[in-house]
Amino acid sequence: TPDMAEVSEAIRDGAEGFFRTQYGTITKMAAALSSLIYVIYMFRPPTPEQQAAGLSRSTLAFLTTLSFLLGSLCSGLSGYVGMWVAVRANVRVAGAARRTAREALQVALRAGGFSGLMVVGMTVLGVTVLFSALYVAFNVGGDGMLDVEDVPLLLVGYGFGASFVALFAQLGGGIYTKAADVGADL
Repeated sequence: TPDMAEVSEAIRDGAEGFFRTQYGTITKMAAALSSLIYVIYMFRPPTPEQQAAGLSRSTLAFLTTLSFLLGSLCSGLSGYVGMWVAVRANVRVAGAARRTAREALQVALRAGGFSGLMVVGMTVLGVTVLFSALYVAFNVGGDGMLDVEDVPLLLVGYGFGASFVALFAQLGGGIYTKAADVGADL
């Protein structure tokens, strides 16, 4: 209905404004933290295995910072796509609920399932790309370079970056939801 479309448009505008603000802040915080990670790794001595593989402090610092930024990007992209789908599915679920509860549930589960698969897909894609790039770049398993078992230790930054963005996105989303609840109550 036209009323549902009008409300949906207002929700979409609010969500997009919120995301611009939230992800702008998260981007600045991630940039600052990535700089800090780089500096910390520059002062951290490499392990004997890393030294034997030819990894210097600057290489480890660069790889960990790059992993952190890739994890942050994948997590942010997953969050954005999830919100984008949820906002657009919202009006479809409401429209389907006017017909049958079964249809509304089906639309809602499909939208939620897509968002969930996006999170898992971005995680697998990011780790696979990073692992493959390190595998090729460091000739893993050959010429005295890194062993396959050592590569996951270089991926620590990826998990930290993904968790960092997810944490702040949840925190900001909770504040946004509470503000919307208070606004609705008023």
